[in-house]
Amino acid sequence: MHNIDIYMYLSIKLVIIKLKTIIMKRITLALIILFTVFPQKSEAQKDETVAAVAAGLFTIGTAIAALEQMKEQLEHKAVEEILANHNMDKFKLKTGTLDGVSASDMSSIGVVTYEIDNYDDGKRYILFSFLSSGWINEYGVDFRKVRWMLFNYLEWNSLMKTYVETASRKEFPLKDIGICKINQKGIKKGKEYILTFTEIDGDTYLTNDYSEAIKIVFNEGRLGLYLKQMNEDNKVLSNSRGSLVQIKKRAIMRAHAHINFQK
Repeated sequence: MHNIDIYMYLSIKLVIIKLKTIIMKRITLALIILFTVFPQKSEAQKDETVAAVAAGLFTIGTAIAALEQMKEQLEHKAVEEILANHNMDKFKLKTGTLDGVSASDMSSIGVVTYEIDNYDDGKRYILFSFLSSGWINEYGVDFRKVRWMLFNYLEWNSLMKTYVETASRKEFPLKDIGICKINQKGIKKGKEYILTFTEIDGDTYLTNDYSEAIKIVFNEGRLGLYLKQMNEDNKVLSNSRGSLVQIKKRAIMRAHAHINFQK
């Protein structure tokens, strides 16, 4: 039997409880403000206004609940991915990719990054959840359109080496990647930049091959990954169309610092 970090489970439940509490507080506050601001209205007008506000608050609450449900579905599937395909018995899994994302923006997200601490070997990993077009439906997440990819320390730093060399058009030693910090401007060692990225406009893209499956695409500081052979059923086909996803700058920096034990 696998032992999933009990603290992670309890933390998720605590977040759900807090969100429900926040929603109820907002509804109560809105109703108090309603009766304070419009005391002169007739009873009929009040009833109509209350009904409209309640409907609006219900819609907002439903959207928030649906958003949290999708987040939970993704995280649950991420845990299943680790249990089914990777040798980890005790681990911690978290993500900041979806922080601040609204329900209306969820469908436009192309990748979610999960930071993993493996307590069995003391190592850290980065798990990518690639989301192809149409991954959200009326039932929540369509996992036929989700592809997973786990990076260990060496694989991640090799990916960052290719990213840095694509963005700067200069070679950079792999041994130095893990001890340097990466941001949207370039590479920092200590407080000094030792390499800066090429300044390009928003319509220019710099590309490079990372592997047979992935091509790096650099644009405005973002790490773009072109999955050459990805389709809706996650089958590798020589003529498959591929999928381009872009990872947020903050997600890159957070993941790089995590896997390299940087503060």
